[in-house]
Amino acid sequence: MTDRTDFFSQAWYTLARAIAEAGVNVDLFKTPETISKSVNRKVRAELKRLAVLLRRLIFLMALQMELAPLTPRIGSNYYETKKEDADYRYVFTMVPAPSRPCPHFLKGPVIVPTRGPVAAAPLIARWNAMLDTLKHHKRRARRLARTIQRWQAAGEARPHVPPIPNTHRMPAALALVSGGLTVQLIEALKRWPDSS
Repeated sequence: MTDRTDFFSQAWYTLARAIAEAGVNVDLFKTPETISKSVNRKVRAELKRLAVLLRRLIFLMALQMELAPLTPRIGSNYYETKKEDADYRYVFTMVPAPSRPCPHFLKGPVIVPTRGPVAAAPLIARWNAMLDTLKHHKRRARRLARTIQRWQAAGEARPHVPPIPNTHRMPAALALVSGGLTVQLIEALKRWPDSS
């Protein structure tokens, strides 16, 4: 696995299989109304661990992409009257605004957890979102590559990539992918311009 394309193909195959098995093993594809709390907790933890690996793999792809420079955009004048466009599109920003602590008046009342099964819809939605990310990973990596290009141009500090904890509890294939991703990300980030 010295060739990087071999690593990518093996990593995508391993991650796709693990994400699919996480939902299929508990019959999420049948869209049940409710599932037990223990199953919900177990699958959520597994999807959270796989999401970290998926994000790191897409980040590694984005770091290795060579993009053409952006073409400058024409500025707009606020006071100039605009023509109505017939094909208006909503543009969704890729980088969220920085989060701040939630004010106390927005926090809801403390809810006592109920017994019995819980709704399966949030877990199914998370699983489907991860499957969709797997399907469109090249598009996501290209968008992230543009964002990384802007960060580097702005002189942002190099991201720190710590190893994923508890890899000894992962299946062997996922643990190998996790270790390989950490090593390759650290190596790829060495090309990041020094901002100090």
